[in-house]
Amino acid sequence: MNVNIFLFAVNLFVYVLCAAFFMIIPMLTRKSLLFGVRIPPEEALCAEASAMKKNYMFSCLTGAAIILIICIAQFIFLPRLTLAATLYLPLFLIPVYLIAFIPNWKKVVNLKEEKNWAVSSAVFAETKSSHTRGDLSLIPVIWYALGFIIVIITIVLSINRYPQLPEIIPVHFDAAMQPDRWEQKSILSVFMMPLYNLGFLILMFLVSIAIVKAKLQLDPNNARVSFAQHQVYRKRIGHAIGFLTLTLNIMLAVINLMILYPEDPVWLLGGGKFFFWFIIIVTIVMIAPIIIIYIITGQGGCKVKIKPEDIEDINPNENDSLKTKVPGKGDDKYWLLGMFYYNPEDPAVIVEARFGTKLNFNYARLPVKIGIVIALIAFIAIYVWSTQMLL
Repeated sequence: MNVNIFLFAVNLFVYVLCAAFFMIIPMLTRKSLLFGVRIPPEEALCAEASAMKKNYMFSCLTGAAIILIICIAQFIFLPRLTLAATLYLPLFLIPVYLIAFIPNWKKVVNLKEEKNWAVSSAVFAETKSSHTRGDLSLIPVIWYALGFIIVIITIVLSINRYPQLPEIIPVHFDAAMQPDRWEQKSILSVFMMPLYNLGFLILMFLVSIAIVKAKLQLDPNNARVSFAQHQVYRKRIGHAIGFLTLTLNIMLAVINLMILYPEDPVWLLGGGKFFFWFIIIVTIVMIAPIIIIYIITGQGGCKVKIKPEDIEDINPNENDSLKTKVPGKGDDKYWLLGMFYYNPEDPAVIVEARFGTKLNFNYARLPVKIGIVIALIAFIAIYVWSTQMLL
């Protein structure tokens, strides 16, 4: 089978999965939040809200269909660009998402003012478990320990293999994963991939710490149930992110092995298509679980059904100590476009997003500003490097 068909299949799978996930985000968000605007929970099913959700889904579906047509046309008429499409096409879902979200956010803002919906501008944030239950013991370290072992193995193999490597080594592979570019052997060229793998592992471990340490936003009507839901959310998402990290560590390690042992017969398995089958399987295994977990868990665990026996035995006198009113997060004026939280008076760095199941940042804080700049530089660098490696 032609290599481009494999790439096209991977591209379609990733794209359709991501597009479908974008479409159902409103269904995963708390009832008290509608397109980034805080509303009375009982209004979540009103006719206007339902119409906006349908409009959002239709806009996402239309945009996704247009990009899908472009993807198919590219494969038919410019098959040599299939690898580039696999790398870049999913990024086009971001503007589709914004085009679908922002008009509906404006409609909700106007509807809230028109209907005179009164909601408190303060939310309840869990405080006690940030220090007693939200510690690092909640991080599923097994995934990162396995990833670290893989990194160490690749570094040891690189050290051991370095003297035997020829003076010219492959550093780039074509669409069939055959070497088509070589460079002079150097410490940088040989150890770049293991170091890149280590850096990614550290970054994802920091993400896990951020999830555990982020202050929870509890339902003020039932803080204990909300707290239990959040604990399930943290546990599931922690494992999902850890598993994703490990699979990417494995993928990068295999690429490193191709550089160290380009003549190994294992790459000839499957009629020379070993790497492509490997990429397809790893992509499915990596992406599908985390999306499924997000769907069945919901924002902050709001879709998790909590049984009475699953609720931690908290002294009723301590119930109020679990929560504290946090001004700002519940006030719409601090949420630009309903997506970006900017409140200089709030010391929090990480907050719960208002749309979907992800976490967000307080963009007024200096560490976040620095982190965003570093992340953008890293993102651009990774794509430039990936483009150079793959094209």
